Amino acid sequence: MTTAALPSLEARVKLYRIGMGFAALQFVQAAIDLKVADALDDEPLGAGELAKTVGADPDALGRLLRALSCLGFFEAVEDGRFRHTELSRMIRQDSPWGAPDVIRFGWLHVPVSVLHHTADAVRTGEAAFPKVFGTQAQSYFVNDDPEAGAIFNRAMTANTILLNNAPALVAALAPGPGETVMDVGGGQGQLLLRLLEAYPGIRGVLLELEQVLPGVDEQLREGGALAGRAELIAGDCRESVPGGADTYLYKHMMYMWDDDTVVRILRNTARAAASGARVVVVDMLLGGDSPFEEICTAVDLLMVLMGGGKRRSVDQFAALFERAGLVYQGVRSIEGDQSVLLTALVP
Repeated sequence: MTTAALPSLEARVKLYRIGMGFAALQFVQAAIDLKVADALDDEPLGAGELAKTVGADPDALGRLLRALSCLGFFEAVEDGRFRHTELSRMIRQDSPWGAPDVIRFGWLHVPVSVLHHTADAVRTGEAAFPKVFGTQAQSYFVNDDPEAGAIFNRAMTANTILLNNAPALVAALAPGPGETVMDVGGGQGQLLLRLLEAYPGIRGVLLELEQVLPGVDEQLREGGALAGRAELIAGDCRESVPGGADTYLYKHMMYMWDDDTVVRILRNTARAAASGARVVVVDMLLGGDSPFEEICTAVDLLMVLMGGGKRRSVDQFAALFERAGLVYQGVRSIEGDQSVLLTALVP
């Protein structure tokens, strides 16, 4: 038996916390499935009362609530009752942030199946996703598993709300009166919607895959409050980009592609846009002094598993702009945000 001194209590607790991380995700997903957060309002309730509402076993639900309270979801109070915390309110179905879909996507068989191959991907540098699912990730979510794709799209919309300081980003973009902003790969259109609301004098274009457009926010679709100033175009920026915009916006999508694909997308933009048009990339940077650095580095490694993409530094982005024939203008931080705003001009 070893006589070496035990590691610190802090290190041992952290080890087991990480080791049980897979269970923590399942516990939170179970609370979402059971709608436990929805059953709890402002007043604390006991596990028995909640069990009647959600249709669960009182003893098992009590154990779930105790486990979740250690994760910050719910708080145990006197007499064995539980009350909401900021985290547990986030996973209510009526919350405006879409947090349940962030958990749902992490719980899906897709990322879990791919993560099993992390060691092989690190050993070989080869993407795991095509080996597991027989196709590229983007194609899989669109063509092979549209239900998972819908959850993915909703999770990306939630990321726009939860990880980004959207008001600060909208202010930093500052399109001028009469300008047209094209949000390329803009998902369900949340950022474009905010831009149209903040700048009544601009027009907006959302370029997305045809399969994604039915899920675009109803305010941007025909008959919606902003439809008169918004245009929805089906297309793939890897193939071509429409002309006619003053600003081309790429928010949190370049990290999904390898360098050659990013350059191809930017070149498509440069060919389509008029001289002086602005190309804006919003992304997280590696090595940034940010509370989201842990997320950034995790996503960077996930891109090895998914295939091709990566997080980049400022210098790497500047080099990609140059390769695409664009004139790099610089980088700007966004207050309270995980991201930066990198700008280039079409010569």
